[in-house]
Amino acid sequence: MASPRWLARVTLPVVVGAVLVANAAVSSAITLHDQDFLAKMHGLGFVWPPQEDADVVNMGHQICIDRWNGMTADGLAQDIHNTLGPKGVNFADAAAMINLSEQMFCPY
Repeated sequence: MASPRWLARVTLPVVVGAVLVANAAVSSAITLHDQDFLAKMHGLGFVWPPQEDADVVNMGHQICIDRWNGMTADGLAQDIHNTLGPKGVNFADAAAMINLSEQMFCPY
């Protein structure tokens, strides 16, 4: 008869893998609220490939997390501008992105 420890060593990775796959599927789902956020981002003049919609939504949520953790809107706009400046995002664009994210996603 097989040892219970052997069974646990085999079962645990399978269960953990299943949970990770299930969570990934749920977290990447775009809700109607997310679609509204994406439409408003497009309205501000932002463009990105359609396959990156989930990344843009996650960025909006991350902005709220950063604000909740004490980052100022100005400091966050500067960080975003420094990162996305080479792609044509100016400071005013970054500030608009932060304002929209706060309106749409903060507080949770």
